[in-house]
Amino acid sequence: MAHSSTVLLEHSSSLPDLFRTVAAMQPHRPAQWRRSDQGYLPITYEQLDSAIRTLACGMLQQGVQAGDRVALLMENCPDWAVIDYAILSLGAVTVPLYCTFRPQDIAYVLNDCEAKLAITSGGNLLRHLLTAADAAPSLQAVYALDCGKTMDKRLHPLSDLQAGEDALAARLDAQLAGISRDTLATLVYTSGTTGHPKGVMLSHGNIMANLEVVPSSIHFNDDDMMLSFLPLAHALERTGSHFLPYSFGLSVAFAERPDVVVKNLAEARPTLMITVPRLLEVVRDRILGQVSKQSAFSRSMFNQFLALSLAAQEGSLSLLKRLRLRLLDRLVGQRIRERFGGRLRLIISGGAPLSIEVGNFFEAIGLPVLEGYGMTEAAPLISVNPMQDRRIGSVGKPAFNTEVKIAADGEIVVRGPNVMSGYWKRDEETTEILIDGWLHSGDIGRLDADGYLYITDRKKDVIVTSGGENIAPQRIESLLACDALIEQVVVYGDQKPYLVALIVPDQEACSAWAEEQGLPESNWPQLCGSKVLRKMLQTRIAGILHPLNAFEQVRRIHVLDAPLSVADGLLTPTLKVRRRQVFERYGELLEGLYR
Repeated sequence: MAHSSTVLLEHSSSLPDLFRTVAAMQPHRPAQWRRSDQGYLPITYEQLDSAIRTLACGMLQQGVQAGDRVALLMENCPDWAVIDYAILSLGAVTVPLYCTFRPQDIAYVLNDCEAKLAITSGGNLLRHLLTAADAAPSLQAVYALDCGKTMDKRLHPLSDLQAGEDALAARLDAQLAGISRDTLATLVYTSGTTGHPKGVMLSHGNIMANLEVVPSSIHFNDDDMMLSFLPLAHALERTGSHFLPYSFGLSVAFAERPDVVVKNLAEARPTLMITVPRLLEVVRDRILGQVSKQSAFSRSMFNQFLALSLAAQEGSLSLLKRLRLRLLDRLVGQRIRERFGGRLRLIISGGAPLSIEVGNFFEAIGLPVLEGYGMTEAAPLISVNPMQDRRIGSVGKPAFNTEVKIAADGEIVVRGPNVMSGYWKRDEETTEILIDGWLHSGDIGRLDADGYLYITDRKKDVIVTSGGENIAPQRIESLLACDALIEQVVVYGDQKPYLVALIVPDQEACSAWAEEQGLPESNWPQLCGSKVLRKMLQTRIAGILHPLNAFEQVRRIHVLDAPLSVADGLLTPTLKVRRRQVFERYGELLEGLYR
């Protein structure tokens, strides 16, 4: 099925058209796995297709027409796909909202896109949506999976938005037949780092252009299953763990919550997973932390396994070392992989740069990572490492239907059928980023002799010191974040004589260190404020950055006792640092490091 979907893609006019063809070819195969008290239970393609058509007919009955915008605010769950595909089946436009949006953020998007309907799950999301609806005059109704005890005339149970197909099937099929690849499918509001979010206009063809290139990089098996846990409002997760599996006949299991992903991995036993580097960093640090608490013999076995596996990646091993590695892989590597369910064969990483150290670690334990590169404005895939010839440190080769070149100032520019038509109602911003058909990424990079793309920095995040040195902060932050005692780091120093940084220590690791040192600090804030912890971290940072240039050294640090988060507005929903907001919040502290 996975192979034949490549042919189906070429002959499909839209995303729902492609889905219906796939569903008809394998009606009884699982499309989704819903977690219950009995474990993960399957939902077949036939059941999913029926639920989509029922909801689409209900929307049709309620007057949803082609081109209407419908907002979707919901945690990752099987219903997300039902609602999204139902909207798309009418030629309407899905506007996904992040669950971390505040009511004012939701109100802004609802007004900007002039949403006709909004659909949510319940609880806090429903309360936030109804608060936002007060400031959104275009919104006609709100539908929820769970209305609770809320009494609001605008609110209806989602079951009210369902209708039998008998009377409406012909109209639904006519709506579907009128959708082409040029039809607007979705407005994806980029979280951005400054100002209000912008609605990226992506057509069915933009997203399908992404899907068409995947088989050239990744081989699918008929039993492949993905675990969905990143926000489905984000283009990476929506294209990769939503449209991709349903277009290639794979299945999707849904994590309960992002904080229990490791537990759900063991339960669902997926074969493929899309993630962001931060999660991989956390998992690596946990594994290393647990190994450090084991017996000397166990630590020695793990270290031998890791060393031999890393050496095998770099070159050939002698017969004796290959045999030893095979034995150690059974004793050590297999036990680690079992924690990921035992079937995981490929991890796809995107959304932020993956450090070489973390990439090498996962390769060494037998969980290869394919790093890719993209942006919402490209639906989002621009390049990805091919499965058979991946190069850690690069973001792979440009998709075969996408042109990539490096501009005179080092910026990566992109052209192809995956590139958006523009920003919703923002002509000025559109002309700034789309110039002569080329999408200007804002990223600095290079292409090597074999066509592999390397990202070296963000164009607007380059630090220029008062001495005129150009510094890539992400490079330094990536190196420091690999240290087991450091959870987060933000480097600062534009137009300054040297670099300083905000450091969020790893609470578990640093508390254990403090206990070993017999430090008197009785609680976490006290420990973070202590000179001895700051001095220890500063020493480790100096050691890590020692190989870099003198102007790339972090001279002073301030230790924070609470991590930067999405909730406090200092991280985007994909866990990227909002530098401007961080510098506004901690500006006085940072400036104080220069006094």
